[in-house]
This record gives sequence, structure tokens and C-alpha cells, in this order.
Amino acid sequence: IRRKGVAAVAKAALNGVFGAVKVVPGVGSVVEGEVNKELAGIEKKMHGDGDATAVVCLPAKATAPEAILEQVTQLQRKEFEGFYKSEGKKWAGIYHDPQGPLVELQNKVWGMYNCTNTLYEGVFPSVRKFEAEIVSWVLHLVHGDPAVGGGLLASGGTEAVLLAALAYREQGRKRGVTEPVILAANTCHPAIVKACHYFGMTLTKIPVTAASNFALTAALVAPYLTPDVVCVYTSAPTFPHGVVDDVADVAALAARHGVGVHVDNCLGGILLSYQDRLGLGPAHQEWTFRAPGVTSISVDIHKYGNASKGSSVVVFRDQGLRRMTYLPVMDGCEGLYVTSTIQGARSGANIAQAWATMLFHGDAGYEDMARTMHAHHTAYQHAVQTVPGLRVLCTCHASIVPIASDKHNIYAVASLMEEKGWNLFTGQTPPVMSVCIGERHGEILKVFTEDLRAAVQHLEKNPGYRPEGTAAVYGAMATTPDAVLEEVVRRYVDLKLAVKPKLAGA
Repeated sequence: IRRKGVAAVAKAALNGVFGAVKVVPGVGSVVEGEVNKELAGIEKKMHGDGDATAVVCLPAKATAPEAILEQVTQLQRKEFEGFYKSEGKKWAGIYHDPQGPLVELQNKVWGMYNCTNTLYEGVFPSVRKFEAEIVSWVLHLVHGDPAVGGGLLASGGTEAVLLAALAYREQGRKRGVTEPVILAANTCHPAIVKACHYFGMTLTKIPVTAASNFALTAALVAPYLTPDVVCVYTSAPTFPHGVVDDVADVAALAARHGVGVHVDNCLGGILLSYQDRLGLGPAHQEWTFRAPGVTSISVDIHKYGNASKGSSVVVFRDQGLRRMTYLPVMDGCEGLYVTSTIQGARSGANIAQAWATMLFHGDAGYEDMARTMHAHHTAYQHAVQTVPGLRVLCTCHASIVPIASDKHNIYAVASLMEEKGWNLFTGQTPPVMSVCIGERHGEILKVFTEDLRAAVQHLEKNPGYRPEGTAAVYGAMATTPDAVLEEVVRRYVDLKLAVKPKLAGA
């Protein structure tokens, strides 16, 4: 109990009970009841009493463009006031100002390339040029050798990680590994969990703690390196805490065992490269191809690169590893077929705007961005430290400010901040509330600090306050059985994809 904690022991016991009762006739309804109770509040918040404008079936007749645009304008109006024109409390993964000359350029370029298809490079050679140049720019940014290295432009960080994992699985097969294993810290992004699930690999999560600043280290990895390991996944930085793993040490260790190392630089993509170039932020180990043993890196362009969603690049030290991701189809009736990523047809519009976005910034623009983000990152850490009862969880290198408390329920703090209009990230193991820094955070530092201090003061006066909303879910996870949690999460996706017309009189 001392090692696991009371909550963990209680959860383990509940998991055992729920796992057993699900197979007992009639008792499984207990799980169903708990799931439905959790989902009722989620559905109410998402769908309300229903959508008065819901269109369940395609109309029999065409709708005039003017009418469509009017409906779109009406639907976006609330979002425009709540996000685009708000004081910036709502975080939606948009790292730059959603208005201004960059967005105007992106919209124009996107419109110019709306009717394009990457499968037809002979018809749209400029799209092929844009894609190849983006990959080249990123490869140089992380110090790859263009003579031997290469990369792929993916639809986002998840696909970039999937492609890297696929390459390591195929590489492992060539050396006779039939049950491939990937090692990662428990701070890893869910993308690598998906990759292992989709591609039939085992993911071994290695716990990290404050003893290593929540970083994956070589000492932690060493006991897990078995002949079946095909890759060690590292982060630069981690999503929960903004920590750069000890990539250089891990890569050196993995290389001695003939194992590749992937660096997930999706969150810190572009930003960390320029921040390191300028000597900004706390010291950390080398994580680019300058570190021997690093064999692939995924870099998002649609975060701090400021491109539209979804644009991400995965680069490989060696083109041979990149080729492991290709799947030529040669025996089909349609003839020879091969694509550069998991996708088939892709619009050139997203590629073109990403290319234009990177040119818009250039080295100088991204250096300015890195200075601004580092200043915001530092300022928010200082703000947290001025609030009694709160602390910055660890040394965070970039992007994320992780907030913890030894006195208050951090999920209660997050819930109170949510009531004030913020939607901050919350995580577990350990409990944490995180701020992901973007361009607009400099404008709202003062109100953030005031709201954060007010939230803590409220808890001082009302110690019995119970979290609500998203924060409450994380607060309950420690003792909620996995059977219930998993079903709630699966049904949550169902709810997102549901159409709920508003009934007459409702």
C-alpha cells in the first residue's frame, strides 16, 4: 500500500471486482449503469436539448450557396466571439493569433490549391515541390544529412509517429523479430500507443518520477532492453510536463544494442530547435540527429510552426529506414500503386499552405517566435510561484508549464479555472494541471494570475469543494475501474459523432 498508494490499491481491487461481475448474468448492468450515469452529463453539455438546425439526411434539393454561407456564418458566430475575439482563455491547440496577415495568406493559398491531388504529381508538379521542400527544411532543422537522410509529410503528429513505428517493426522483422516491443516512458503521447495497437506490437511503458525530473533516462531504459525491442520512443518535450528526455544517453545505450531511437518532437517542433539555437531555456541533452543513435524524429509544423492543421514531418537519419514505411502494391488489377504515407489521395491545399507558412516566417521569424514563447513560458512559471499552495511540478524545458500542489486538489483548481472560462490540461501520475503556451498567452498573463490566485483562495475558504467538468473526470480516475473508464471514453467518441435533432416543444 505504501508503494502504490491507497487510491491505486483501491482501484486495483475494484478492477478485479468489476472484471468478475461483468461475466455474472445480470450483474453486468451495474457497469452499464455507472457508464450511463457518467455519459448523461457529457451528452447534456455537448448536445444540450438538441440541435434545431440538425440535418440528419441529405436534402432532396440543392441548397443555394448564399444559404449555405449564411448558415455557416450563424454557426461560427458564437465560436468567433468565444475563441477568435475572446481574451484568449480558451485553448484549442491553435498556437498563433487566429487573425492577421499569416491567416490571410494561408486562406488565399489554400483556396488556390483546393482542387489538387498528390497522387497526380505530373498534373500538379508544384505540390510535389512544396512537399519535398518542407521535408528538406525540417531535415536540415534537426541536423540531418540530406545526402543519406529523408522524411515524409504526414497529416499530423499521430500519423508521423505511426510511420516511424511501422519502419521499426519492418526493420525488426528483417532481423527475425516476430514479437516486436517498443519502449517508452509513461509520459509518452497516445500516438505511440495507437501505433503499437494498430501494428501488433507490444508497448512497454517505463514509469518516470520526480527523481529523474520526469525524464526517461538510460538507467531507466537499460533493464528493459531485450532482443525483441525494436525501438525506444523518447520525447522532446513531453506533453504532460514539457520535459526533454535524456535522449543522447538513451540513444547511446540503444545504439550499443542495435536498437533505433525515435524522438517525438511533435509538441516542441520548430520551437525547440530555434530555442536551442538561441540558447534559451533550461539546459537539456541533445535530441536531434547530432546525438548518435537517434534514428528518427517527428516534427509538427502545425503547432509552433504555425501552419494549419494537419501538417507534420517524420524524418529519418537513413533513407533505408524511411523506405521501410513504403508498401508497393504490384499484383492488383489497377496496376502499380504506392504512396508516401498511410493516406492515398491528399489535397495539395494543406501542403501548399504549410509551405507558404514556413516561408512567411523564415529563420528570423521563427527565432522571434522562440524568443516570445520562451518569455511567456518563463513568465507563467513565475506567476505560478507567486500563488501560495501551488508550485511548478518540475524543470520544464519548453511549451508546457506543469502546475502541482502539495496542499490542494489540483483538479479542484482546474475546475474553478474552468468556471472562469479557462480550459487547462489536466493529467495524472502525478496529478497536474498544465498550461500549453501559445502566442496569445502574453496578453492574458495578468488575468490568468488573478484567476489562479482566486481559485486557490476559494479552496482555502471552501475545502469541501468538489471538481466538476473535465477536471472531475481526472479526479475520479484514481479509483474508477478501468472497465467503466474505457467504456465511457469509447461512448464519448460515439457522442461526438452523433446528430441529435431538437424535438418539437423541447
